[in-house]
Amino acid sequence: MSGQVPPAPRRNSLVQKRNPSSTLKKSTSQSENGTTNGLSHSKPSSPNNHSSVGGERTVKKLRLSKALTIPEGTTVSDACRRMAARRVDAVLLTDSNALLSGIVTDKDIATRVIAEDLRPEQTIISKVMTRNPIFVTSDSLAIEALQKMVQG
Repeated sequence: MSGQVPPAPRRNSLVQKRNPSSTLKKSTSQSENGTTNGLSHSKPSSPNNHSSVGGERTVKKLRLSKALTIPEGTTVSDACRRMAARRVDAVLLTDSNALLSGIVTDKDIATRVIAEDLRPEQTIISKVMTRNPIFVTSDSLAIEALQKMVQG
């Protein structure tokens, strides 16, 4: 075995541990419809900090970012622009009384608009929305919200 050197061990970049003390924060900004856009990811705290009356976490304690809401008379192309600007894959639609009337996801746009050859600049978002979506309140238990998501 003259002159042959075994190859150096390769490092797998996918198996790197993060420094648990590092945090990632995004600044919040005001969107055009008055909602706050931003997420705050930080080091997990003890379970006691997130407990509610029954010892379980509520949706409110998850500290989710505000949902993007738009009027149901908006065009699909405008809705897509707003979704892209906020980097979200769903939008909540409100009626003239500012009450929840439906939801549209990026998949809805792909299957109900693009695949059907509808023109996004002329199609009203309410024509392709899912009406009366199931929802939870901020005081609902997080596990209940997860169960509804899995069922739906």
